[in-house]
Amino acid sequence: MKRSEKKNFRQIRYEDKKSQILESAARIFSLKGFEKATMEDVSDELYMTKGSLYHYIKSKEDMLFQCHMKALEIGNEGLKEISNSDFPPKVKLHKAIIRHVELITKEFVVGSLRQQELLLPKHMYEKVIKERDKFEKLFMKIFGDAIKELHLDKDNLKVRAYTILGAINWIPRWYSSKGKLSATKIGKMMADYLIGRLER
Repeated sequence: MKRSEKKNFRQIRYEDKKSQILESAARIFSLKGFEKATMEDVSDELYMTKGSLYHYIKSKEDMLFQCHMKALEIGNEGLKEISNSDFPPKVKLHKAIIRHVELITKEFVVGSLRQQELLLPKHMYEKVIKERDKFEKLFMKIFGDAIKELHLDKDNLKVRAYTILGAINWIPRWYSSKGKLSATKIGKMMADYLIGRLER
């Protein structure tokens, strides 16, 4: 990073506080539901005034939108890192599945994904879909390369890729951080099983 691009202390503190707000919002969305949750719920949990909260977030819809965008940004960066690595295609797919499970089980992601993005205003919803399309394109590249390496049938490539993503994306519906298995362990189990099914 160039010197001129380095973040100063104020920027770092602002981003850290914003992350805390989004994590709190997602947790409250998960507990109360988006419709019943309020800005006051978030400010009270963080011991902030409502006015201070608006310095970081414009509205309740903005909180949900930014939770989705943060999750997609992390997911896209993770897949780019894996895609650009020197690992064999099958290993890349295995790592991509694990990375996605680790992401989707983070508290702020679980809380936001349980709240359908369809609740967002159209302009926010469209931005979420645009970022999600980038994620799916990256995953399809990793998946397609693995299929080619394994010399598997290339027919219905999208259906098989979306079957894997669908299985992973359902995790927030049943996952609990209090369970016996860690997110990484669940990710490894799912990667082994899903890739194993492809190879049959």
